[in-house]
Amino acid sequence: MTTEARTDRPLIWAHANTPAAVDAVREVLMRAKLSEPTLSYVLTAPDSEVTYAPDVVVLDEADSQAGLAWLSQSSPDLCLWAEASVASALFGLNHRRSIPTLLINAETRPLWSRTWLWRKTIARQTLKPVFYAFVASAASTGSLRNLGLPARNIEVLGPLLGGVLAPGCDESERDRIGEILAGRPVWFAHRVPHQEMRVVIDAFMQAQRKAHRMLLILDFLDPAGTEDCLALCAELGLTVHARAEEGEPDSRTQVFLAESGEDTGLWYRLAALAYMGGSLTSGDVPNPMVAAALGSAVVHGPAIGQNQHAYDRLREAGATQPLETAQDLSRRVAALMEPDQCAEMAAAGWEAVSEGAEVTDRLVEITLQKLGLGEAQQ
Repeated sequence: MTTEARTDRPLIWAHANTPAAVDAVREVLMRAKLSEPTLSYVLTAPDSEVTYAPDVVVLDEADSQAGLAWLSQSSPDLCLWAEASVASALFGLNHRRSIPTLLINAETRPLWSRTWLWRKTIARQTLKPVFYAFVASAASTGSLRNLGLPARNIEVLGPLLGGVLAPGCDESERDRIGEILAGRPVWFAHRVPHQEMRVVIDAFMQAQRKAHRMLLILDFLDPAGTEDCLALCAELGLTVHARAEEGEPDSRTQVFLAESGEDTGLWYRLAALAYMGGSLTSGDVPNPMVAAALGSAVVHGPAIGQNQHAYDRLREAGATQPLETAQDLSRRVAALMEPDQCAEMAAAGWEAVSEGAEVTDRLVEITLQKLGLGEAQQ
């Protein structure tokens, strides 16, 4: 999101200091806007290494002059400060600009290296705009209380976990295709780059030896790969249908070519297993939380740099199956498509997403409450 002069709409400024916090706070902002469409928001991070997303403004925490100019232009009504230090020059501008501030697992330790008198005076002034604070654990409440924040304004939130705003789909179409595919194992290869096309098709050929009625839904990162895929499938004798031509797979379809970027919510809902395209080559991978939220078990290669925190979280929950090499995909798909294993992984993924959703809901609630908007004003 680009920096713009503010309008008469309520504006939330959110600043996050880690990739995981950026994703989690983005979801808070998006859900708040869904609840109250009059809202607008800007998400910032301290440097480009924290986030790869184009909707995040880089705002140096140490450059108070640039920060003041930015805040003077945007003039936010509320600040969400997530997993970043309250000792930074940028945070100090909240007091100078009288911006109501919500702390979310903020870093307070740098303040405790100062003298008692400094903490008693300057630090308390710094935290004066803070109307509420969420902390990761009960042990973290003491430092905020000692810095002058009342206990009633501090709440233990636990880790800052993002859920996901999952894409919707046409429910009647899902039911109709679900009936056509009843009993067939389905896996979805999402945003597959051209250099991984052969790997995915080979994995399908090997997997269908054990699951003869398997359907592969294939979504290319670049639609230009469609022609090469059609030629390869013809060479291998596979029955191919396409969203652009037939519209829907039928009982004979072995490979179904989805339109890139379209109907992702539909394909995830139909698939028991999802492969995250790009994870064996480029590292330009989809957000696995979407797959987990919609009931798919996740398989991926080692190249997951830009979404590392999300993949790590699902792996720790047992919702993903990491692969080391392209050959692993061929060996693992058939085993992963066993109903019991997919169901266990999908359940673990849903639990991880749901845990994040509870955190998100609470943050949205307190944000709207402070602004007097949405259901929170009732």
